[in-house]
Amino acid sequence: MRLADRRNATRFEIVGELWGSVQALEPLRVCNLTPEGALVESVAPLPVGSVQPIRLVQGAQATDLRAAVRHLSPVHLAGGGRRYRVGLEFLNLDEDAAKSIGNLMDEHREHAVQDEA
Repeated sequence: MRLADRRNATRFEIVGELWGSVQALEPLRVCNLTPEGALVESVAPLPVGSVQPIRLVQGAQATDLRAAVRHLSPVHLAGGGRRYRVGLEFLNLDEDAAKSIGNLMDEHREHAVQDEA
């Protein structure tokens, strides 16, 4: 190992092309939620028609599901930044996922009623 090379792991040179994928988990701001889908804000433009893994977290409970990106709209921020509003349609909504979404919606309704009072 060269003195300036501080890598701990051995690296292998790839000759030719090698296809792969990377999964990056990013928290998304939920704008609205229904049992069929959600409108979220993202810093990255998700490709329309792509299928994305989604993890809904409520307290200590996490529910994994898949959602298809149905539409995408840029949101221009005051400081010159950009975010994207992404319309998602849930694809594999099993009973547990539907219950989890229902619980999130109920929790939000309770907070909204308390805020109005």
